[in-house]
Amino acid sequence: LTKESGSAGVGAVGKLAGQKWKAMSDAAKKPYEAKGKDLSKLYAQKMADFVAAGGVKGKRRAEKADAKQANSGSKKAKKEARAASGQPKKPPTGFWLYLCENREAFEKEAGSKKPPVIAVVAGKKWKAMSDAQKKPFEDKAAKAKAEYQK
Repeated sequence: LTKESGSAGVGAVGKLAGQKWKAMSDAAKKPYEAKGKDLSKLYAQKMADFVAAGGVKGKRRAEKADAKQANSGSKKAKKEARAASGQPKKPPTGFWLYLCENREAFEKEAGSKKPPVIAVVAGKKWKAMSDAQKKPFEDKAAKAKAEYQK
């Protein structure tokens, strides 16, 4: 099927397999359906034996979900854990220093205090600035980066 579909992607192969299945006659489908029923019965029997022996159905899936839930945590908890670890924050870029220094002016110009709106206004102004105007901010950023990398 992968050669016929021209791709090893699951979507392309699955689509081709579905089209072929729909095109098959009931007689041609019968052996596959019978085999599927036999395997389903075998699975049910093995699951019954497993549960009878003291196994718990769905335990592995539940454990995996619990582990994922424990690892994901909330953004706030991750941020607090990072702060408590003593790991230094990444140094700001030149643009970020420029934005922080001129935030009030950007808020007035944008007419909003929403960060995305302010960032757009600041970004347009930053792009319009010459290298000489950007230099003080980039120098501060380079100094902070050097300090961070020590």
